[in-house]
Amino acid sequence: SSYSSSSSWRQVPRALARGVPPVSPGTHLILLFFPPSAGQVRREYRKFFRANAGRKIYEFTMQRIMQKYFLDLKKTMPSMSPIDKSWPARPYLFLEDTHEELRRIFHLWRCKKYRSQFTEQKKAIFEEKLEASEMFKDRKALYPSSVSQPFKGDYLEISKNPKYQKLGSLVEEKIILADTVNKVNRANGKGAPRLFLLTKNSLILADQKSGQIKSNVPLDDIGSVSVSSQSDGFFALRLKEGSAAAAKGDFLLSSERLIEIVTKLHRTAASTAGRSQIRVDITDEFLVQFKQDKVCVKFVPGGPRNGNSATCKRKNNRLLEVSVPSP
Repeated sequence: SSYSSSSSWRQVPRALARGVPPVSPGTHLILLFFPPSAGQVRREYRKFFRANAGRKIYEFTMQRIMQKYFLDLKKTMPSMSPIDKSWPARPYLFLEDTHEELRRIFHLWRCKKYRSQFTEQKKAIFEEKLEASEMFKDRKALYPSSVSQPFKGDYLEISKNPKYQKLGSLVEEKIILADTVNKVNRANGKGAPRLFLLTKNSLILADQKSGQIKSNVPLDDIGSVSVSSQSDGFFALRLKEGSAAAAKGDFLLSSERLIEIVTKLHRTAASTAGRSQIRVDITDEFLVQFKQDKVCVKFVPGGPRNGNSATCKRKNNRLLEVSVPSP
């Protein structure tokens, strides 16, 4: 074939432009005066096509797959809500690790975006909820019902309620929590309503009707709080041995807002530098000190005896039994 009509000759510079290694100057002269046939060109450059074609095709295919993966992922991203657990299905098995890592990164990013909207007050609320989760999640059956309930703190509105005006005047510190609890009578296990006030440095129990202060316990005198793993609201304030408040013995109380009360008590005690933390023990059997006697408080599952509430009964001088309704 002639130089002007040979399609094979026209393909040589194109092949060179695509990255085929250059030939020697002598070869150029030979090609100029003796145009090669199609067979000659194929034989000359076959080794280069074989070496590069597979890799080029693979790279192009992978780039196209990844491009489509990211474009599809962009269209199917879940909402910006941190509690949204949905995530697009993984399209290819080899992307499993990448897919899970992108899910983790996206969740951390949207959580950060969500937190950036918080006021200082809202931050404190969520910090309390986080602490409650760390203490009680998967450890206390009452915990799940508290998750959706906001921690209000002052349920009695001591400063506004005329009924508690006198009590409010006796409390000099800011009230962190005010609620009504039941105090278990040491003699028979029956409950009596008490006003429960928590301040930065003390815990106050007052008569529900008169507002008269019955007990004022410094937080420094509280060594630990004991609760069961079940769905009841009983908790024991265990006082440090030898402290002034320990003269009358420990307190056994109950409240439907146990999770909030214990969380706020723990956080308040920990917020003061130099003060030892109040330990929280979760067990279905513990000892309390009632004056000179040590009494075992034991939680047992049972049918409801008083609506859906747990009931406490003194079995003997050494045992208080709390019957908790079955779920």
